[in-house]
Amino acid sequence: MLLNNHFNIKRFSLLLKQDLFINRTKYLLTILGLGLVTYLLSYWFLSSSKSSIMNYAENINNHYVVCFVFYMMAVGVVVGTAFPDLTDKIKTANYLLSPASTFEKFLVQFLLRIGLFLPIALGIFWIAIRLAKASLIPEMINGSQFFDPAVVPYFEFRSLVTREDKLWDTWQILFFIFGFFSYSTYLFAGTTLFKRYALVKSVLISVILFFSCILFSMLLSKIIYSSPRFFDIQFYTFQVTQNFDSTEFSLLSLSLFSWIFFLGMAYFKLKEKEA
Repeated sequence: MLLNNHFNIKRFSLLLKQDLFINRTKYLLTILGLGLVTYLLSYWFLSSSKSSIMNYAENINNHYVVCFVFYMMAVGVVVGTAFPDLTDKIKTANYLLSPASTFEKFLVQFLLRIGLFLPIALGIFWIAIRLAKASLIPEMINGSQFFDPAVVPYFEFRSLVTREDKLWDTWQILFFIFGFFSYSTYLFAGTTLFKRYALVKSVLISVILFFSCILFSMLLSKIIYSSPRFFDIQFYTFQVTQNFDSTEFSLLSLSLFSWIFFLGMAYFKLKEKEA
C-alpha cells in the first residue's frame, strides 16, 4: 500500500469510473427524482400563491427564494451522504483497502458530491422552476381577479440576490454564495466524522452551535454593554471601508474560508481511518 500514498491520475480515473459504473442507476434516479419532485412542488407552491403574486409583484422573487432554500436542503441530503461505504464495518474495511490513495478516494467523492453534482443540481432547479412557472394556467381568482401567468417573470438566479429590483451589496452576494458552498463542505466533512446518521448529527450540531453563538452573544451584551433586555445583541463595530463594517467583514471571512477547513478536516479524517 506504500505505492498508493501518492496521487496517480490513471488510478484516480479508474476509481471514478468504477464508482460511476456501480452507482450509475442510483445517481440517475437521484437526478431525475430531484428534478421531478422540484417541478411538482414548485408548481403546487406557485399555483397556490397566485393571489399574492398578482397583488404584490415583488412576491414572486420571495416565492422563488423559498423554493430555492427548500431545494438546497434536498441537495444537502445528497452531499451529506458522501462516503456511503463508511457506514458499514465490512464495507469500510474493503473501501479503505482498495488500491487507491487517500487523496484519490477523497477527490472522487468531492467531485461526485460537490464538484459535479452542485452545478448539475443548480441547472436542474433552473429548468424545473421555469417549467413550473410555464405550466401555470390563466384563471379567475376569487371570482374577481384574473391571473395572467404571462406577466409573471421567469426565474433567474439574479432574483435570489435582488431586493426591490436592486442587487445586494457585493459582500452580501459573496456571503450568500460561499455560505451555501461552505455549509455543503461541512455536511461533506461530517460523513467522515460519524459512522451512523452522519447527516442528522451534522445538521443537529450546526443548529446547536448556531443558537449557542446567539445565546453567548446575548450574554456578553448583557455583561459588557448592560443591555436592558437579555435578547438584545450589541457589538462594538468599526468601519473597514466606507460601506463595510467589521461585523460584515467577519461574516464574509467566515463564509469565504471555512470551506478550506472543512475539506481539510474531511481529508485528514479519512486518512486517519486508513492509518
